[in-house]
Amino acid sequence: MLSIITPVLNEEENIPGFLAHINDLEGPFEVIVVDGGSTDGTCRALEAAAESFAHRVAVLSSPAGRAVQMNAGARHAAGTALLFLHVDCRIPPDAPGAIGRALEREGVIGGGFRHTFASRDPLLRLTSRFGNLLAARTQTFFGDFGIFIEKEAFFKLGGYEPLPYLEDVEFARAARRHGRLVQLDLPIVVSPRRYLLVGKYRLSAVYVLVMLLNTVGIRPKRFIRYVVEK
Repeated sequence: MLSIITPVLNEEENIPGFLAHINDLEGPFEVIVVDGGSTDGTCRALEAAAESFAHRVAVLSSPAGRAVQMNAGARHAAGTALLFLHVDCRIPPDAPGAIGRALEREGVIGGGFRHTFASRDPLLRLTSRFGNLLAARTQTFFGDFGIFIEKEAFFKLGGYEPLPYLEDVEFARAARRHGRLVQLDLPIVVSPRRYLLVGKYRLSAVYVLVMLLNTVGIRPKRFIRYVVEK
């Protein structure tokens, strides 16, 4: 069984659409939503939507922080495989089956999807293209690629480091030392909301800068408000 783990913080308006999308997925799976201390109606929206949900939905609470929240969800998971899926991302109905088949391949312990934005903006399309090239060449996956991994491998790795951001990049780096990561030929459609909020050129520049700084272990906290969803 697949465990879909989603960290949230103040996502009241996005919860109904997210769960409606998840409800259309095929195959056995469970959903674990981990709230990081929302001050809006996120938890109420989860409880209301879960009543008509066809699959098991667990709602957990943890300290804020994507890595901390995802680790909490993984500890609660009953599945043999984990999928870390952001609330503003959409995957194809047959994605759970595709993940299962990928993990049956020799040496494969995890991977991600083919990134695409829900926008035809040229800069965003270029951003997706670069990210997909990076994933194909270096097995590096960002969080909005829909990272999946065998649960046993996840705990052998020690889960996500509690970093302020780029915990996904560091996780992929650690995972590559234990097995192979693959990119599924299935799209994950990502909302461009962060780019619209911050500004596409400014956010693109920030992402390039934080990636460069991360290579030498520097993660300035002042960038958190740009790269971490609130």
